[in-house]
Amino acid sequence: MTVLLSALPKSDSSTSTLYDTVRDIESRPETDDDRLRIMRHAYDEGIPPALRSLECDSIPIDRREDLFLATHLVVVHRPDALLVDRLICLHGAIVATNSARPYHHHRVHGVLVASRRFSAANELRSKFGISVSELPALELAGGTGPRRLILSEDGVTDVPWPNQEGWQIVAVVHPHCAPSQRAMSKVMDGSTWSWMLPMLTLLVPAGSAWEEGEMRKWNAHHPTHPMAAEVPGRTPKGVATNETPVFHLLQNGRVVDTLRGMPEDGEALKAWRSRVVEEPMERRRSP
Repeated sequence: MTVLLSALPKSDSSTSTLYDTVRDIESRPETDDDRLRIMRHAYDEGIPPALRSLECDSIPIDRREDLFLATHLVVVHRPDALLVDRLICLHGAIVATNSARPYHHHRVHGVLVASRRFSAANELRSKFGISVSELPALELAGGTGPRRLILSEDGVTDVPWPNQEGWQIVAVVHPHCAPSQRAMSKVMDGSTWSWMLPMLTLLVPAGSAWEEGEMRKWNAHHPTHPMAAEVPGRTPKGVATNETPVFHLLQNGRVVDTLRGMPEDGEALKAWRSRVVEEPMERRRSP
């Protein structure tokens, strides 16, 4: 499952150049990293100085919709703080001219959820009557180290990433992704892939919906391997979260190999097992 907030219905109200440009780039066959870099460059080249300085009221009214759609299309792939602030700014300018429609509010709300600005998302929900559930209280930590969101009886908490020394496997999965469900069933059934369990961390990628209910169901049935949620920009370097299921093999906090999906023959995972379990055992047995 590819995780894209842009799966929300697209508006037909704009055929402006910048939105068309980034949308066309989005469908190109380059690798994800290359495509997103090209999208971001085209976007940055096409926005006016007023948007860079967050002075959206001074942007001509007939440009605001195009800039809103283009900004949303870029931010859903990488919800960094600058792009989120630009989308909020454009939304406010559109609201100020009584031009806002429900999809404007829903798109901003989804981006706020994905960027983990839960308080702001709740405020938007209340102000515009968005038909979504209220989000739990959340305070994000500062700093730059890897972090994740965990669920407890008290709510949701931003915590440091688990100890990164040695080998670790990060499984990027989603509760509503059928391939993720099949992959995790194989891992958790106590047979072929059970060797992964001592080093396994489950991570649900950020998206426009907060999947707390489904995560809690999984966690109740698998208390030794609960699902945690992504904090965008705070995963270990190299851990990609734009599709599911994906398995990342890390050594001392650095990604050394990645497996997309769960191949039926399991040859790739057999190689991982040899690398992280059998070879170290052989070395310990050697005189």
